[in-house]
Amino acid sequence: MTTAIAPPRRGRQRSEAADQAILAAALDVLSCDGYGGLTMAAVITRAAVSSATLYRRWPTKQELVAAALASLHPEVVDADTGSLEGDITALVDCIAGSLAVSSEDLAEDVAVELRRNPDFRDAVNAKFLLPRIELLGRMLGRARARGEIGAGLATDVAYSLVSGPLYHRVTVLGKPMTPTFRRAVVTGALAALRATGPT
Repeated sequence: MTTAIAPPRRGRQRSEAADQAILAAALDVLSCDGYGGLTMAAVITRAAVSSATLYRRWPTKQELVAAALASLHPEVVDADTGSLEGDITALVDCIAGSLAVSSEDLAEDVAVELRRNPDFRDAVNAKFLLPRIELLGRMLGRARARGEIGAGLATDVAYSLVSGPLYHRVTVLGKPMTPTFRRAVVTGALAALRATGPT
């Protein structure tokens, strides 16, 4: 009897420990020096990794900082609860959880940089905004298949209807994301989605 031997994998395997060290170092430097003061060299020194290790993972400062910020937030998961209400509730909880973990000073510095740096905005959107919009698109597709809503509502518009009250609550009013408020957001979002995408 012969035993098949799998061919060895080519190339170096990515180290999870190195990933975490780099992301933690980036957050430390970002917190101390702000986005403008963050340099790749400073992150390399603090993480105790080689420049090749860093640049192989994140070639640009924008991508590195976006990944570091993403590491603070819960992963976007498609719950597929079987109903539009359940799916929107899960999405609201996900967005609310992301907003809840932001450091106030860090969030302010990042918000300023987002307004003046389109490359950074693109990198952050790729990590945060686009996955959530794509997730909502799948939710709306399932809801249409079930006959809960009709066609005609753009996914990016729907995302604004769902997420807008959450961001306003935290960034404008500076108030906590209570369970009661989350339920109110779900109720309002469902009404808006059904009204703008009638069956």
